[in-house]
Amino acid sequence: MSMFKNKHVMMAVVVAPVLSLIGYFGINALVGEKPKAASAGESYQLVEKPNCRYSSGKCGLKNADFELSMTAEPRDGGQLQLLLISEYPLDGVVIALAEEEDEEQSPQDMRLVGSDGLTWALDIERPDPERDRLHLVASASGALYFGDVATKFIIIENTFFQD
Repeated sequence: MSMFKNKHVMMAVVVAPVLSLIGYFGINALVGEKPKAASAGESYQLVEKPNCRYSSGKCGLKNADFELSMTAEPRDGGQLQLLLISEYPLDGVVIALAEEEDEEQSPQDMRLVGSDGLTWALDIERPDPERDRLHLVASASGALYFGDVATKFIIIENTFFQD
């Protein structure tokens, strides 16, 4: 007699996956972290998106629904202009260029482009995309968002911005 002709085995084959899904989502609902709105005076880490680690021309930073997008444009004299675009109005943005993750450099304030608080710019020295990283802190509605990103994104189509 085949094992799959037994009605008890067939019922277990059907019910077991359903019970495992109910258990998985039930436990998540009971003990999982609940999303909450950012509150003034708190700090939140931004995660760099994968496009920051590749020569994509753009770099994205994200924490839940708070998202920043950065691009670089060449300037005269070996400079780059970093453009930062936010989905929410920002109070201010500071950026520091460092060779290592834990190296400390003096941060520079980005300047507001327009009056809506969504676009910010800063002229910086051309970084080494293999070693340098950008440390960024943005302020929105009294909350601080900080992140650390690679500078490899400034290379577009295997061409580094030249002067």
